[in-house]
Amino acid sequence: MACKVHIYRPRHQTLPEGRDRNSYDPQYDVFAPIARHINSTPLAEADFILFGADLTFRNNKRYAAISEMSTLVNNSRRLPVVFSYFSIESRLRGNDVAKIPSSGFYFSEMVASNQQILVPFNLENFTIWLGRLVPAAPWATRRTALFVGNVPQLYVSPSRWRIWKQLYNRSDVTVVSHNVWSLGVGLECVRNGKWKEHCTQLLGPEDTSMCNLKPIPFEHKCRALMREPNFEHDFIAAGRAVLPSRLEPAEYHRAGLDHKFCVVAGGDYPNTRKYLEAIFFASHSGCVPVFADLSWKGLAFGDAINYSRVALWSSPQSLGSDLDVWKTWSEEQVRPWMAYARKVADLLNYDAAGGEQVVRHVCARVARHNGVYERLSRVPAVPSQV
Repeated sequence: MACKVHIYRPRHQTLPEGRDRNSYDPQYDVFAPIARHINSTPLAEADFILFGADLTFRNNKRYAAISEMSTLVNNSRRLPVVFSYFSIESRLRGNDVAKIPSSGFYFSEMVASNQQILVPFNLENFTIWLGRLVPAAPWATRRTALFVGNVPQLYVSPSRWRIWKQLYNRSDVTVVSHNVWSLGVGLECVRNGKWKEHCTQLLGPEDTSMCNLKPIPFEHKCRALMREPNFEHDFIAAGRAVLPSRLEPAEYHRAGLDHKFCVVAGGDYPNTRKYLEAIFFASHSGCVPVFADLSWKGLAFGDAINYSRVALWSSPQSLGSDLDVWKTWSEEQVRPWMAYARKVADLLNYDAAGGEQVVRHVCARVARHNGVYERLSRVPAVPSQV
């Protein structure tokens, strides 16, 4: 193990909640899979504390857990404390900021400050389900590409919209989004109140509940949309394709094994759990990941994993033509990407090697952030690349 870790399980236990805040969401629960591969060191001998409460979403016990963490730090030589707090920038408000210890580091799906440590989402359940499925379809019989997920408003990121509009009408590609229709509120910006009219034409007068979207309230959001070339034309031309569609989990798992490529792009955040899912698909001989407009800096363990070996790289502008070339490849040509995916999948899925990699990563970050930990500064940051 790279350095000594004290595992602290607080009295005030919290669990990661889903975005509806009414359900447990295991993707944020990174403490449990890390802790089970670590032998806890006594606090007096530890180099840092791994705090066992997820603070991602507000719930009744979160503030008590934060207070307990602050007390722990103050009573323990002010050791660095590491905890789970995904998307902290959008969820910490007001006095919460002051309550987070200055020596604290938190696991995140991106790195926007010195205190954030990028780690993979916890997708153990996802890989369990994949292991129960029948083998992937023969390569020659597969559809070309799979592209699913949220298409955010254009002021957040236009990348998924640009990919969606290239792919939605291709007969060899499966495109599924539960919310691309919500971009229709942008017609309020460019057509002065025409969204509801257009939506009603698509759905008919019998079912217009989806047409009651609120107009975009802020001018800068409208400007982002109006700068997007041909948005009005492209959105209206898509017709019923913009209406919500969704794959059930079992359908999604099967689809990942029955397509040649899985297209992944950043959405609400620079990172997305779908890049991990695509790698796990490839590790089961499913689709090869295609990263379009993803940042290497947003990918976990980038100093230990060579992502150019696990995915093909493209851009929203060139994706269509790239897929036209790649779909002609034989299974023999894509086999190196699948083989490398199998090598790194366990690391990204918090097996024993993955747990140790997280600890190495934390040790290196703590050492870089605080020069007083001389012994830690001599710890190798990461092993050689997989």
